[in-house]
Amino acid sequence: MKEKIVFVGPAYPYRGGQATVEAHMYDTLTNHGYDCHTVSFTLLYPKIFFPGKTQYDQSEQKILGHQERIYRIINSINPFSWFKAIRKIKALNPSNVVFIWWMPFFGPAYWTIARFLKKQTNTKITFLVENYISHEKRWFDQVSSKLTLGLADYFICQSEFEYGRISAVHKKQKIFKTTLMVLDCFDLNKYDKASAKEFLKIKTEKVVMFFGLIRRYKGLDKLIQAFNTIKETHGDVTLLIVGECYEDIEYYEDLIDKEGIREDTILVNQFINNEDVEPYYKAADMVCLPYNSASQSGILMMAYGFQIPVVVNNVGGLPELVVEGKTGTIIPDNTPPSIAEGVSRIYENKGNEDYKNNIRNLNKTLGYLDLQTMMAEIIES
Repeated sequence: MKEKIVFVGPAYPYRGGQATVEAHMYDTLTNHGYDCHTVSFTLLYPKIFFPGKTQYDQSEQKILGHQERIYRIINSINPFSWFKAIRKIKALNPSNVVFIWWMPFFGPAYWTIARFLKKQTNTKITFLVENYISHEKRWFDQVSSKLTLGLADYFICQSEFEYGRISAVHKKQKIFKTTLMVLDCFDLNKYDKASAKEFLKIKTEKVVMFFGLIRRYKGLDKLIQAFNTIKETHGDVTLLIVGECYEDIEYYEDLIDKEGIREDTILVNQFINNEDVEPYYKAADMVCLPYNSASQSGILMMAYGFQIPVVVNNVGGLPELVVEGKTGTIIPDNTPPSIAEGVSRIYENKGNEDYKNNIRNLNKTLGYLDLQTMMAEIIES
């Protein structure tokens, strides 16, 4: 008889990192013979709290987004739905329930579900922790995280940095460590570098890219401020900024104008569907992650999926995934001079290092390689 696992978290048709994590975990464990199910949301973020255009995946191409065995039950602000989710999970009778945790806002719903499952069943409670607290560090984050995650029997984290944050508070539970999966599923082999640049109407020889949701903690403004120095050093270069802005886009538009780099910048202010990701990465020479804070990064793993080097700030779990000079470079801070120096190191090193091959070799060591072993240990304990 197959062991049954229930995931609790966003799943298709929701978009974004957490739904991608759920899909990869579901796929990995199903392929290893587990009977997987997902209890997901009918309402994730109330409209007043969501800064984007839609919370749903509007891609024509579904990438690992299973549509079966997803039970959309949880309304994040409706406690009656939380008890409906409890009843559903009890009826499924899993050996392990894995909560995907990334935002303390969902603490009340997750605490209620986990608490009643612990009282009324013998199932193991595991939290896959992406961010122990949110990047915005709201006043209630520490309380919500400590109370909710205190119900865990086990943790799974995806960086040494997150391991440290969990273990500092929750000293009794075992913490398993893995990494995010390499996101090579977006490379549809429709473009090479030349055709991607032609499609995007990029005429310069060099392209430096920022990709992903635009939020203040990601330090895009520092990259914009660094670009004149990058241009002075490397000449024929485009700054490619791609991602839906979750803040006032005028702040970044005004900064681009202030720096006088309007003609050198392509700004695509939209969430990119799965089938449209490829040309941006194929056109880019590197991906810059000048973040102010980070736990781990799906954008970095997407870059590795395309075997493109990265420039990362030395924060959170980002430097753990970069082999200096081989798969990218780590900058000491995200000041404009440091960002410009990081970009220069990538370009200067391109003749000496085979970035693609280095990243391809590193990728073999990353992802959910031991996930089935972790699940077996949790269930058998």
